[in-house]
Amino acid sequence: MSDTPTCAGVAPHLTISTTHRGLGSRTVNNWTLGNESTLMHVRYQALAVSNLRQRNTDPRQRLVSMAVLAPGHWTLTQAGTTVPQQRDRPTLVIIDQYDPFDFRDHGSGSATILHTSYPRLTLSPETVHRGMHKLSADLPLYALMLNHLQQLGVIATTGGNVLPDLAASTMSLVRSLLLSAADSSPTTGPTDALVQTISRYIDDHLYDAELSADSIAAAHNISLRQLYKMWPDINGPLAGYIIDRRLQQARSTLLTQPNLSIAAIAHQHGFTQPTHFAHRFRRTFGISPSQWRRQQSPRSRIDDVTPADQKLTPNLPLS
Repeated sequence: MSDTPTCAGVAPHLTISTTHRGLGSRTVNNWTLGNESTLMHVRYQALAVSNLRQRNTDPRQRLVSMAVLAPGHWTLTQAGTTVPQQRDRPTLVIIDQYDPFDFRDHGSGSATILHTSYPRLTLSPETVHRGMHKLSADLPLYALMLNHLQQLGVIATTGGNVLPDLAASTMSLVRSLLLSAADSSPTTGPTDALVQTISRYIDDHLYDAELSADSIAAAHNISLRQLYKMWPDINGPLAGYIIDRRLQQARSTLLTQPNLSIAAIAHQHGFTQPTHFAHRFRRTFGISPSQWRRQQSPRSRIDDVTPADQKLTPNLPLS
């Protein structure tokens, strides 16, 4: 029997089922990492997850999953190619949830999974796909990313409220890994590297009220025209990207610093007018900052699912 997933970060078209006619089981823990990214830990027995056909959609809507899979007898195919497994140690894999793939394990296993979207990667779709298909345990950043993701899982279970503080460094490491993997392809050019430098600059100066296209171009010795030309369409307009990043950070701060007033958080994240902050927050998330703070909690969301023919739904709503 198969499920329709409803967890944050999991595309609804994925098929989740057991490999033993409903006799499998799974336990799923979910945490909000921030930047529209979520962390998930799964323990399972007899699990199959698949997307059997290519699904064309707006790249801004596409979801990417990076997972550390425990050693076992699992198999994973992507676009008809079998992903190599580290038999005696965990394996790091990256999946585009809109590309064809098939994962199945007739035994028991576990995985720590980071779900995010293409805009959060600030890389072109071509670079993401090259990096995904060139991923190898021989890459210098492979072990670092694998260990980082494993440690995030440990931190989530012991102090999940600090996860939003680790979102920026986590996404930076994911981007660096994808770029280093894509660099093995001769078609990789310098533009993505400069976009990454600019993205890091934006993150480093996100709380500066003077941050603008002019200051970014000047800091990187390029013209405004060059900046706008190289900025990936998938990220949306540059000004909107900056506001979106500020709102994402502010949304996390509302939870991690509950003693700060909403006005103080607005100023801290580069909004000179609290009313403007509240308006943009509601327009982006469909809820006011004060309502968000009241309704959300930094505690982990746990979903114990047994038998496996129940829907993969967290006990509490995720952002």
